[in-house]
Amino acid sequence: MNTRINPKDYIAPGTGLHSAIGWILLLVIGPIVVLYTLVATFGLALIAWIVLGLLYTLRIKKERARIRGSAVRVDTKQFPDIYNAARNMAESLGMAECPEVYIVEDNQQNAWAIKHGSKKFVVLIDDIVYGAQATGNTKALEFIIGHELAHHALGHTGILRGLVRKYYLPLARLDEFSCDAVANALVGDTKAARDALALLLVGPQLFKQLDLQALDQQASEVVADRYSKKSETRLTHPLLLRRYARVCGLAAT
Repeated sequence: MNTRINPKDYIAPGTGLHSAIGWILLLVIGPIVVLYTLVATFGLALIAWIVLGLLYTLRIKKERARIRGSAVRVDTKQFPDIYNAARNMAESLGMAECPEVYIVEDNQQNAWAIKHGSKKFVVLIDDIVYGAQATGNTKALEFIIGHELAHHALGHTGILRGLVRKYYLPLARLDEFSCDAVANALVGDTKAARDALALLLVGPQLFKQLDLQALDQQASEVVADRYSKKSETRLTHPLLLRRYARVCGLAAT
């Protein structure tokens, strides 16, 4: 039996406040927009809203088919180590079912969590899998997968919560800190988190040339710079070195 981890114990400070602000904005502005379109079009917009709902349902089915038809599904035969790691971490998070995990080819280092209807997915780009393996730290990839599983476990991928994150960026950035913390707890190895985030900074080709002590110093300087946080205003994710500093415990961020 895997050690259970309550993901809510790792939610970044300030998330509650910003979540409330985001939901208020959605629940206030959303109905106003709908009401305005209905009044302005003498009710004809209702038809448009219904059509949009049907199109959204169709898009979900197409997106699900696209993922399954253009990526390799991780299972007991395909990349079984990744499959077992994902299942174990999902169990540790108390998830009723492990999301389907896929590997897709692309020229970037990335991964993401997505939910289509009731079906949850974690998509890993091949470069991030290769890069994590190239670090020599087997838990670096687990940290990346754990981060994406945390998005599902914390409810970030729901339709309405996803809209709040999309349009209220302070919440989106706090969610990334939360998922880093959950992933760090899952792998139980700060070095894995450190390696994973360092990998995102420079890629696998240069990773082994990194001086991590110098990177620690740079991360501390970034956190100390009051303009670092201000520079994130239009970003969905915090600066990588602010994330790095937080998981490494280099400074309060």
